[in-house]
Amino acid sequence: MLLLEDVGGEVRRGLDHQAEQGVVTYRTLVLAEPHPIFTECLLNMLGIKREYTPVLECSGLDQLLSAAPDREDTLLILNLSATASRGSAAIVDVRKAYKHARLILICDDNDEGLAHFALGHGADWVLKKTSAVSELRSIVSRVKAGLSDDVPVVEGEEVVERSGLYSKLANLTPKQMTILQYLRDGLLNKQIAYELGLTEATVKHHISLILKKLNCYRRTQAVAIANRMM
Repeated sequence: MLLLEDVGGEVRRGLDHQAEQGVVTYRTLVLAEPHPIFTECLLNMLGIKREYTPVLECSGLDQLLSAAPDREDTLLILNLSATASRGSAAIVDVRKAYKHARLILICDDNDEGLAHFALGHGADWVLKKTSAVSELRSIVSRVKAGLSDDVPVVEGEEVVERSGLYSKLANLTPKQMTILQYLRDGLLNKQIAYELGLTEATVKHHISLILKKLNCYRRTQAVAIANRMM
């Protein structure tokens, strides 16, 4: 069982039992990573050989959610850029589908707010492609040993705020996330309705739900959040 611990204003992941030293054997590897070169480099760093370990490469979130058995020896590698418009909600969706598997989240930017959210919502490790090689190797070593991410995320004001916004965005349905993106792009209700094949009344209803979930009073506030977080 993985636990989220709040230690001195820092969020970190840990195990509730003494982890054994050595190398964990993952029987199945599930990948949602759109960049083949990075995939091969990561597999090489993890020491995973395709001829010995089944590697299931998923083109998107839906395939990932139904791809593999939910076991502690299943390793999931999720790149948020492979989840289309789901964003932070993908982390929650994956953890609901896989309660026991181990999860590596890959993100392209250095967003401590995202790391804070992810570690609090089921990710075992957060791997940033912009990290130094030494940091990547450190994370890989912990993945091999089955140890969860021990790198603390300091809970600064901005980090906590961004983490909270990611949590709110995770409550949006796929359709609501798409509508929010259209709002960000400046489309009117009737244009959104045309793009999605909905009535304007349905679009207005979704926008009302979006504002409620994001704790906004006006759509301009929701657009500001979308511009900042998406």
